[in-house]
Amino acid sequence: MRLPIPLRCFLPAWLAAWATAVFLPSAAIAYLGISRAAAIVGTGFDRLPASTWKVADDVGPAVKLMVGAILLIGFLGLGRARFAKGPTRSAAGILIGIVAVAATISFIPPTLSRGFAGALTGTRFDPSITSIYLLGGALAGLVFVVSLSRCHRADAG
Repeated sequence: MRLPIPLRCFLPAWLAAWATAVFLPSAAIAYLGISRAAAIVGTGFDRLPASTWKVADDVGPAVKLMVGAILLIGFLGLGRARFAKGPTRSAAGILIGIVAVAATISFIPPTLSRGFAGALTGTRFDPSITSIYLLGGALAGLVFVVSLSRCHRADAG
């Protein structure tokens, strides 16, 4: 099977999207002081890097792997899609990011998720936490599309 997009563009774009899906919600959760572990490190803008890292570190490895795997499968499909150009590609990337996070929230048991979603708040679909994670997923999809587009432009130019 030959990929329609070069790996040197695809892999960094996927990695950037995965990091966005993990660390952007962690930063919001840390800044808002939602995580008890992050509150111990300290809240506020000056402690944001350390508290963000703490929140992301508390998230179970199964969550990080599942989000990454679903993003990978979705982005591989997006790369093969001939119809996905311009705004359609961006919308599809955003949808893939949202689906990756929503599926992870839905299917990962709290015992494996540790500091993620339901394990963080005690409620699987707490509206405030879920919206933070879904926003992170949406931005992860957009990061993938933008990163991939920049790489393609650099190759062409």
